[in-house]
Amino acid sequence: MTQQPTAHLPTILSRATGLPAAALTIRERPSLAYQTNRLYDVWTNGRRLIAKLYLRPDELTVAPACEFKALQRLTGLDIAPQPVFYDPALGPVVVYAYMDGDMWDRRRPAPAQLTQLADLWRRLHDLPVDDLWFSRGHYASPLALARQFHAWLQTYREWSAANFLPAVPLADMSLDILQKRQPLFASLERLPATLRFCRSDNRFANVIQRPDGRLGMVDWEDSGLRDPACEVADLLTHANQEDLLDAQGWRPFLDHYLPVHQAADAAFTERLHAYLAIFPIFWLALLLNVGVQRAQAGTLSGWQINEMPANERLRRYLARALAGPDASFDDHLASLAANRFFP
Repeated sequence: MTQQPTAHLPTILSRATGLPAAALTIRERPSLAYQTNRLYDVWTNGRRLIAKLYLRPDELTVAPACEFKALQRLTGLDIAPQPVFYDPALGPVVVYAYMDGDMWDRRRPAPAQLTQLADLWRRLHDLPVDDLWFSRGHYASPLALARQFHAWLQTYREWSAANFLPAVPLADMSLDILQKRQPLFASLERLPATLRFCRSDNRFANVIQRPDGRLGMVDWEDSGLRDPACEVADLLTHANQEDLLDAQGWRPFLDHYLPVHQAADAAFTERLHAYLAIFPIFWLALLLNVGVQRAQAGTLSGWQINEMPANERLRRYLARALAGPDASFDDHLASLAANRFFP
């Protein structure tokens, strides 16, 4: 089978439903800008399914297997789509029941909705972790991640020196921040952490507001064992929503979620503080590396990061990295207003 078995999709869906392909209605969904897979609506006998076709070479085996296993594990909670079919021998396609509702995406959730989200996360963490796999990226040690961030920033520094000199000071500033954060990476190496089942990929676009008021979540291929402190920092700093809520806006989530972990995990608060200081530099390094790739491919023009011009989003992350988790970044952001990372 080819790596992108679009032509084989009717055969896979026929196997999944037990019906001939002619009895199925299959329609491709419009793709979002950041989407690395392809989704199809499938109708059969009044039932609506979703077929998710994985496309990236690094997501053709592990990712669909993780998603399907996660959906199976979550069946009893009714917070995720019900799993229907996955056969790795047929191709990287996961079939699951359609979950009705509207995704949060770029909408600012109400306080009650954030409390709901915190409750949903707590239910996830209560699941047994026997035979659970690591979430994507969690197996890398903090110090290994620091080395990766440095490599990304160094690549950007070299690119800016050769292609856009006004950005060299920004590159140097970013590398300096990363160097100053090294003690936090080291502390995360030594601090004990109780790993829980976490969803990862914590963008609001994966949260579904269901017709009855409950919440659901989709896209579980990154889920698995993870430090809940890392999970919280990921949520608060994700590029999909970092600009939607300030510290006060996050209080309904944090007030409902944090006490349980702080009471049961003596090092939780210290790890959370470290992750909140590290995640902005992670996002900055990652996105700068993406920008270099786009520049080399000639696709920088009009680049938007979650509906925001790339230079603006990057300034926000540099300001957050400069401020750290304990201070407002408004002054830092204002000081960077005239700076551009890419032409």
